[in-house]
Amino acid sequence: MSGGCTVFWNQANRNDFNGEAAVRQQTWGQAMRHTEGGRPGGRRAILGLSVISILILVGCSSAPKEMATSSPGAPTVVGSPPAITSEPAPTPAVYKPATDKGPAENVPVPVLPDKATEFTKDGLIAFAEYWYSTLSYAYETGNVLPMQEISDPTCGSCDRVKNSVEPQYSDGGWLVGGLMVVHQSSSTFHEMSDGSYQAVVTIQQESVTAYDVDGAVDSESGYSIARPDIVIATYSEGKWTALRVEHLTKD
Repeated sequence: MSGGCTVFWNQANRNDFNGEAAVRQQTWGQAMRHTEGGRPGGRRAILGLSVISILILVGCSSAPKEMATSSPGAPTVVGSPPAITSEPAPTPAVYKPATDKGPAENVPVPVLPDKATEFTKDGLIAFAEYWYSTLSYAYETGNVLPMQEISDPTCGSCDRVKNSVEPQYSDGGWLVGGLMVVHQSSSTFHEMSDGSYQAVVTIQQESVTAYDVDGAVDSESGYSIARPDIVIATYSEGKWTALRVEHLTKD
C-alpha cells in the first residue's frame, strides 16, 4: 500500500488492463487525428494526458517490502550484533578468625540496625547490643573507630579499650578471642535527671590471648563469667550516644 492506493495484480486485472489500454489507444488515435489539424498544441495535450495516466498507475503500485517496513532515519545494521561480555563477579572476601599464626582477616564492619536509631525502649536496647558488637570488632581488628562514632568523648570505658587494644595492633601484634556474647538485655526506659536513659545488658567475654609481632604470647585470660553491664546513653538528632558503659557489680 502506498499513498492510500492498493493494486491487486492477477490475470483478470491483466486482461482488463489490456482491454482498457486498447480502447484508450483507439480513442487517443481518433483524438489525435481530430486535433492535429485543429488547434495548435493538441498533440502535446494528448501526450501529457498519457504521461499523467502512467504516473498515476505508478503511484498506485505497491512499495517494495523493504521500504514499506523501514522507519525513516533508522540506522542500518549489518551482520550480527556484537556479543555482550560481562566481567566475572569478584569473589567475596572470606572472613578468617584470628589464630596463633596471625590476626583475623576480612572482619565484617558492624552495621547499625535501623531499630537502634529509634527513640523507644526497643531502640535503646538494640543500640546497647550494637555497642558491644563494636567492642568485639575492636578486639578483632584493633580499630576502635566504630565504637568512638557512637560514644561520647567522655566515655571512660571507651578510652580504656582504645588504650589497651590499639597499641597491641600498632606494634604488629594481634589478639585472638575476646569477643562479646550478649545473653540478655532490658530497660525501664525511664529518663534520668540528666536526660539520659539506661539499659542493662548481661554479657560474657570469650577468652583472649595477646600475641606480639614475633608470634609470642604476651598475655592471656580465660572466659569471663556472665555479668550485667549498664549502658547509659542519650538521644539527640535521631541517634543514641553512649555516655558510659560500666559493670553493675564489682570484680
